[in-house]
Amino acid sequence: MVFSLERILFSAIALPGEQIRIAIALLGLLATTYFDLFNKRNVPNNLLYAFLGAAIALNLLFYEQDIFLLSIIVSIPIAFLYIPYKMGQIGGADVLVLLAINFALPIHPSLSQLSFNFPFIASTFVFSGVIFALYFLVNFSTKLLRLNAKPNMLAFALLIPYAALAYLYINSPLYSPIYLAFISIMLFSSMFFIAYRNDVYKLQAQKIALSKAEQEDVLALELMDQDFVKKNKLQRLLTQSELVRLKKLKIKELWVYTKLPPFLPFLLVGFILALFYSKHLLLF
Repeated sequence: MVFSLERILFSAIALPGEQIRIAIALLGLLATTYFDLFNKRNVPNNLLYAFLGAAIALNLLFYEQDIFLLSIIVSIPIAFLYIPYKMGQIGGADVLVLLAINFALPIHPSLSQLSFNFPFIASTFVFSGVIFALYFLVNFSTKLLRLNAKPNMLAFALLIPYAALAYLYINSPLYSPIYLAFISIMLFSSMFFIAYRNDVYKLQAQKIALSKAEQEDVLALELMDQDFVKKNKLQRLLTQSELVRLKKLKIKELWVYTKLPPFLPFLLVGFILALFYSKHLLLF
């Protein structure tokens, strides 16, 4: 049988073994989230590989050609997240968990009650991103208010085109209050970050002795002297070889992001919301 994206999207194709798939995905997420929260964002590699392996095995146990091929196709852009991981923008565990969810649930289960199929990971990522953006706004706004931080007011100039576009959207036939709320949260979160960029960096980082730095730590290069960064060719993500190199350079202290919020709890919440509310993301 030839792979047919149209068949997956618009036919009443069922996800074989969906109850077991949901259970495996949920158990894997709960386990990895536990370590992300209570083990200093350090998820054991054995657990990550076991989760990913079990998710891939589900597609062999409940084999359906088009669904399996779709999971492979969708995994390609997810795998490209390895690039921002190497740049210290996302955790390596986050990438592997996203891949595992995609293989465990390539499309939405019947529980989601969708009128057509599309990758389940897309809904999960949307809900997770919005919840994270909302957390970012509430958490950092309260902290920065206590510090009387001064914003870069130019960032709020984005409110002008936002107001105009929001007005047009509200009066359009495609208007959805959920879409407007999601877009507004993401935009306000972005504006807030731009306005308080340096203060947000400082709230998440601290200067520590090199002897206390660990593999996978993310350096706060923005808070260091840029001549020092260039001279020593500092990389954002600390690897074992990089730690050895820095010790040879006799560097004593580094700014490290020690208070970055873990992302897997938001992914867990997004996963649960996607199971029950993905149909509200559709305009029809």
